[in-house]
Amino acid sequence: MRWNNFHFILLCFFCSISFVAKSQDKKQGKRIECTADILRYDASKNPDIQILTGNVIFTHEGAICYADTAFYNERTNIIEAFGKELIIHINDTVHLYGEYLIYNGNTRVFVIRENVILSDEYSVLYTDQLTYERNENVGFYDNHGKIINDSNTLISEQGWYYTHTKDVYFNKDVVLTTPDYEVFTDTLKYNTQRKIAYFLSPTHIYSDSSTIYCEYGWYDTENEVYQFEKNAKINTNRQYIEADLIWYDKLNGKAHAYRDVSIFDSVENVLILGEYVEYNEPEEYSFVTDSALAVFIDGNDSLFIHADTLWAKMDSVQNVEYVSAYHKVLFYRNDLQGSCDSLVYMAEDSIITMFRSPVVWFEKKQTLADTIHIFIENKAIKNMHLIKNSFICEDIFTETKFNQIKGVNMFIYFENNQLNNIFVDAEAECIYYVLDDDKALIGVNSSVSKQMRILFQDNEVSSIILYDKVKGDLSPEADLKKTFLQDFIWLESYRPKNKWDIFGLNFYKPELKTDKEDYE
Repeated sequence: MRWNNFHFILLCFFCSISFVAKSQDKKQGKRIECTADILRYDASKNPDIQILTGNVIFTHEGAICYADTAFYNERTNIIEAFGKELIIHINDTVHLYGEYLIYNGNTRVFVIRENVILSDEYSVLYTDQLTYERNENVGFYDNHGKIINDSNTLISEQGWYYTHTKDVYFNKDVVLTTPDYEVFTDTLKYNTQRKIAYFLSPTHIYSDSSTIYCEYGWYDTENEVYQFEKNAKINTNRQYIEADLIWYDKLNGKAHAYRDVSIFDSVENVLILGEYVEYNEPEEYSFVTDSALAVFIDGNDSLFIHADTLWAKMDSVQNVEYVSAYHKVLFYRNDLQGSCDSLVYMAEDSIITMFRSPVVWFEKKQTLADTIHIFIENKAIKNMHLIKNSFICEDIFTETKFNQIKGVNMFIYFENNQLNNIFVDAEAECIYYVLDDDKALIGVNSSVSKQMRILFQDNEVSSIILYDKVKGDLSPEADLKKTFLQDFIWLESYRPKNKWDIFGLNFYKPELKTDKEDYE
């Protein structure tokens, strides 16, 4: 009975020793295995330390290190190694080089110093001191480092290189140099496998032809695709672009810009504003939508055009050939205002063509037609062509009496930016109030003819010439049979009074004309 009790106590004792040993092994981690040409102890100084010299090799959980000399502390499971060319193989793809290291087998952390190199299949990192944590697969430096990734070079004061995901986080005085750009920022993430840089703080990007600023975004250095966000600004030799987000595919020549977009072309002297812009270089076009505005800048005579959508067609050297505006078009210039459903502006010839219910206002006059062409020369109106159903009218007595001219086609000519003459071709009609020098009414010229020419002097009618099949004459107002020509309409309430009105005014859209036959 006593023997059985003793046997039980002895069994418990050995089990407890085994448990303690296993707990210590788990706490300390797997032992570092070492080999060398010479292995010795200095029992008088530190009996726990092995001194290894000559062709030192130590291994730990898949990692292999080659050194000239090493000190291994068996109790702490820490090794200190030296050599002119320390080589550490973390795994098949990640390798470390340096001249001095400390490795803790329990925490699986390397500290490497002096001419440190971290390399994998995609890039090489150079620094003077690196901490590499095997549990997290990350190397850290905080005393300046440089990474070379093919043709890209990145430097910073601090960096975290995650070798498993191939992501590198750079901090403080970051510089990315590519064949085309040089990037300066304070925080940047870079993936060495995909060669994509992510901007995480205010960033400046410089090239021979542009400067770029953003506060967030990314840059695919291999495919040359960019996305700049938060106060994005691009300044080129000819254009200045601002937007909340700019995306650009350089190789395919395509770009998109979103929210509060502003584009200024210093060559064309044109400012484009909108909420969305698309640019297609191969097909040589761009368009703007959502609060779209084009400003053709000319001092105090700038032309402001607003529409649902603006299109610009460029030539091979990116000069604007023409601008098209679609739906609810309104434009304003100090001496000229207009409204229509669609418009085309030919940049080289300075010709504006208006389609579908066009209305043009100048001075106190209003013009309408099916189509209106406006010719501009030396930034001044040269002439206007009104094609089909032409009508021009002028308020002379506070919107109660109007001078009116009507015809099939009408040609309006200007000289020194003043109205010179109007020629009406086919089915010409007019009602014109003749006034004396004191603006008192003399009579009313009401006439019909095949053609008509009205001459002006100092913006006042000097004479009216009628051609072929003439009817009518000058008579008192009391004898006037009608005060309005057919299809007369006064649209002053739709007229922009300033450049801001092109956004706020109601848009004129006439009702479609129908014949009685349509209802039969």
